[in-house]
Amino acid sequence: MVGETTAESDLNLAAIIHTIPTTAWTTRPDGYCDFINQVWLDYAGISAEQAQGWGWAEAIHPDDRQKHVEHWQSCLASGSPVDAEARIRRFDGSYRWFLIRANPLRDEAGHIVKWYGTCIDIEDRKRREEVLRASELSWRQIIDNIPGLVNASGASGDPTFFNRQELEYFGKTNEELKGWGRIGVIHPEDLPAVIEAWATSIETGKILDIEARFRRADGVYRWFEMRAVPARDAEGKISDWYALHTDIEERKQAEEKLKRAEDLRLEERVNERTRIARELHDTLLQSVQGLLMQLSAVRYLIRSRPGDAEELLDRIVERAGEAVAEGRDAVQGLRSSIDVSKDLVRAITALGEALLNDANSPEFRVTIEGKVRDLPPLVCDEVHQIAGEALRNAFRHASAARIEVQIHYDVGEFRLRVRDNGKGIESSVLDTGRRIGHHGLPGMRERAELVGGKLIIRSEPDSGTEIELMISAALAYIDTSLAYQFWRQV
Repeated sequence: MVGETTAESDLNLAAIIHTIPTTAWTTRPDGYCDFINQVWLDYAGISAEQAQGWGWAEAIHPDDRQKHVEHWQSCLASGSPVDAEARIRRFDGSYRWFLIRANPLRDEAGHIVKWYGTCIDIEDRKRREEVLRASELSWRQIIDNIPGLVNASGASGDPTFFNRQELEYFGKTNEELKGWGRIGVIHPEDLPAVIEAWATSIETGKILDIEARFRRADGVYRWFEMRAVPARDAEGKISDWYALHTDIEERKQAEEKLKRAEDLRLEERVNERTRIARELHDTLLQSVQGLLMQLSAVRYLIRSRPGDAEELLDRIVERAGEAVAEGRDAVQGLRSSIDVSKDLVRAITALGEALLNDANSPEFRVTIEGKVRDLPPLVCDEVHQIAGEALRNAFRHASAARIEVQIHYDVGEFRLRVRDNGKGIESSVLDTGRRIGHHGLPGMRERAELVGGKLIIRSEPDSGTEIELMISAALAYIDTSLAYQFWRQV
């Protein structure tokens, strides 16, 4: 009865081992396989006789077989539990990943008497891991190739990750960059503000947005925009910080150039206003003072010499008209020095049209050649002033039937021509440089020299006048870097 119960128990145990939904096997102390359950045999498509001993090894993938056998032998020698992964061939020839585990059974003396093991299918897990690894690799490639320095920090702000570009820019390792506040990668003048801003963001959870200079591996500092945003968990707590540092050196240089240009423009405006104020004093006020003296003389001549008084009054009226014109020109220059049009062509056209005051005015036109390009503020102002001076002289003194302005935006230079078909300028005026109106020839030449240009005046009696201004492209056009180098030296 007892024997029958034991037999039944063994039969039930064998049935359980053969039907449990996993592979199971046993070996002798030396590793000789003496049992493999039916699940394993059905999976591999081999018989128990073929799998016994070391026959099971034929089902291991060739790339995994040697490594797995060596690991198994090592565990046999040391008595350590087996914990390995390998691909096992299925009956249809395909391979799946398995987690292979085995533990030794020892007797009372501690000697191994048996090994019991299982093989658990982990193919689906391995595939998920491969997908994750591929995703992580793709993510890392994206992060490493982003055109900026990228890093991550924990909730407390301690750095945990730097992309390849950041490591290469600083020439530092991950561990070295974790001490960024101590190793001098941020300009000493900017470091206190960065530390304070970063501490505020960590405390408040607000986005970090600040600019600072970073020292490149070769010791050169460049401006960067530092921006870090927090990542939050399901409960809304900050779990990480992700930062992108973008190189803005070119933008900062452009801003600095613009600021210098604006400062220079403001300085020139002040100088222009000072000059105009001086001219108002030296010309208009002196003219008025002279008129007052002449009027005083007229008062005495009216009774004694009426004819002389009438002649003197005519001269006074003429001189008063000249004084008014001088004052109007000075005020016009003052206004233009405050509000210079960014459209040079339109501004010059407006100057000419403002001088067309009656039906007997000459024909006036403005022509353009080449693609219009922006001029630096100082160049634009001086060209505008030279054109205005030339037009006022032509309209008021040339007695011309036609006045023309030509603006050339050539590749190699900028040219301005103001020409008329009037009576021309006297040779003595051209030789001596005597003033011919509000600012005169000397002032026009001074303006041309200020912007590095050349002024040529061509005139013959009764053959008209041509005033030509030429400025090289390197100095005339705002999109040419040499122009800014010039302005810094002015």
